[in-house]
Amino acid sequence: MILAVLLVAGLAWWLHKEGALLPHLRRFGVVAAAAIVMLRLVETGQLLAAAGIAIGGTWWWFASRPQLAAADLADARDVLGVAPDADAAAITAAWRRAIAQVHPDHGGTADLARRVTAARDTLLARR
Repeated sequence: MILAVLLVAGLAWWLHKEGALLPHLRRFGVVAAAAIVMLRLVETGQLLAAAGIAIGGTWWWFASRPQLAAADLADARDVLGVAPDADAAAITAAWRRAIAQVHPDHGGTADLARRVTAARDTLLARR
């Protein structure tokens, strides 16, 4: 039980640091409920039912990932200046050029650097 709580807390912290916690809050509630039911089933010896919940929950987690809106993708492409059909190498190269200009160490701001990095992450996640 403690391990499950630590695992969920670690995942929440990582998503918060990545700036992706808000889209996942609804999913965390469902996962927490499923984890409690699964642990109760394991305590009562119903391992097959617990395994079914674990498999079904894993499938649901990946099938219900938040989808990126077309506007988000268009904004990310505009920030980096890449074509809609750009591959991962082109996206990374554009990010390197952009981050060299907006990085706080080179006269930019942290907000601009975050925006450029978020645009890269958005486009790479789409691929």
